[in-house]
Amino acid sequence: MKTLLIDLGNTALKWALLGDERTPHTVVHRGQSGFKERLYSDWLELAPDRVIGCTVAAPELAFSATKFFNDHDISWNWVRSQNAFVSDDLTLRNTYSAPGKLGADRWCAALGAIDAAPGQSLLVVQMGTATTVDAVLCEAEGQYAFLGGRIAPGPTMMKKCLEDGIPLLKGELGEWQDFPQNTLNAIATGIMDAQAGLVKLAYEELVKRSGSARVVLAGGAARFIEPRLRGLVPNLMLQHNLVLLGLAAQARHRSIKANES
Repeated sequence: MKTLLIDLGNTALKWALLGDERTPHTVVHRGQSGFKERLYSDWLELAPDRVIGCTVAAPELAFSATKFFNDHDISWNWVRSQNAFVSDDLTLRNTYSAPGKLGADRWCAALGAIDAAPGQSLLVVQMGTATTVDAVLCEAEGQYAFLGGRIAPGPTMMKKCLEDGIPLLKGELGEWQDFPQNTLNAIATGIMDAQAGLVKLAYEELVKRSGSARVVLAGGAARFIEPRLRGLVPNLMLQHNLVLLGLAAQARHRSIKANES
């Protein structure tokens, strides 16, 4: 069976066949209502038997893709967070107060991080439109718990909010400095330190609980924050495409009911 994996985010779409999830294709959509025909043609050429996807995008964008799958008799599933994921060698419990309300992207990313760095507690950090910082506790071999996490504006959104509120601060993004001496660098340093501080504090809280942990960093803005973070937290791992890795783990280890959103 040929499976197409789809990560439909707020501003970009990533997709790959099961087995190629570490090297996906990317399309920037920026919240538009549909995709270009070229994308659909590419999917048809792959001739997938089923689609397993994760979406946090606007409903009309997911609807556009879903309609395409229905029109071409391709079974589909937009996965949601669950009370628990259970396979032969892995269990991830969801301790969110309302498990079904945990963002599907955060749930899939947690599974993807475990796949990428098994056997340890993890702080799963995704930096995109929003920054999410989620704690995964390793309770025993193959046994994990999603403890919860933090959400903040991503670096680009932070900059935009500042510029929208204070138009005089508009300009190119500067660079991090220990003591910035111009406005652009002051903004860049403030944003980077805010993002890095969020991760560092969450890491310290997780280590109090678990004794040790590893930070797994992903997302389009990760490259800007990684150098700053490496000086603040040990064992930092840069691993992109966590959502696709999590979708792949679910596709391999359990049956997923078709045509479910």
